[in-house]
Amino acid sequence: MSHNYWAEFKQIGEDIFRFDTRIYLEPIDAIENNDRCIGAVVGKNPGSAQSSSIGNGIQRILLGKDKLLPNVLSIVKKSYEMAKETPPVRGYIQVLNLFYLCDPDLEQAILKFKQCKSPEYCPTEKRHFPWVWYVWGGSNIELNPYKRRLDALDTTSHFFYDNKEMGITLTKPPEKVLARHTQGLAHDFVVPDISTKLIKKLI
Repeated sequence: MSHNYWAEFKQIGEDIFRFDTRIYLEPIDAIENNDRCIGAVVGKNPGSAQSSSIGNGIQRILLGKDKLLPNVLSIVKKSYEMAKETPPVRGYIQVLNLFYLCDPDLEQAILKFKQCKSPEYCPTEKRHFPWVWYVWGGSNIELNPYKRRLDALDTTSHFFYDNKEMGITLTKPPEKVLARHTQGLAHDFVVPDISTKLIKKLI
C-alpha cells in the first residue's frame, strides 16, 4: 500500500527511537536508493506517530495523532503549487529532531533521554540538505543544548517562522528565539515565502 510517511524505529534499552524519518510528497510503495531529499524540518522529538514494525529497517509510519508530518507535507506541496514547479520524482522531506526518543509527553521524553547510557542521534544529520526548516518552538532550558548540536547541519538555506517579523527568516534561529511550530500556524503565513524565497531560488 502506498504511503507518504516512513521511518526506521529501533528499540534501545527500554525505549523506542525513530530515525531516518521521511515525508514523501507523493505516496510510495517502498524506499529506493535513488529517492531524493528536497529539504529537512527540525522538531523537538518524535511524538505520537508509531511504527508498523520495530527493528526492521525503514517502514510505514502509523500517524496516530501526529499533526506535524501531515502539516509539513501540506505546506510544502502548496508551496510547489504556488511556485508553479513540479516536485522531484520520489522527493521527500527529511525529519530531524533535537533528540530521537519517541514519547508524546515531552517532559517524560526528556527525562528518559537524559537517562540513556548511550544516546543515539540520526545519522542523516550528516547529509547535505537544500533547506532546513526549524519548528522546535521557543526557548527551553532542557532543550537548548541540543539545538547547538545542529549548528553543524550542512544546508544551502536555513529558515524559520519568526512571530515578531510575522514571516520567514532565512537564518538558523538563535536557541532562545521562538521558531514557530506548525501547530496552529496558518499555511498562508508560510507558503508564499517558502515558494518564492526557497523553491524558486533552489530549483
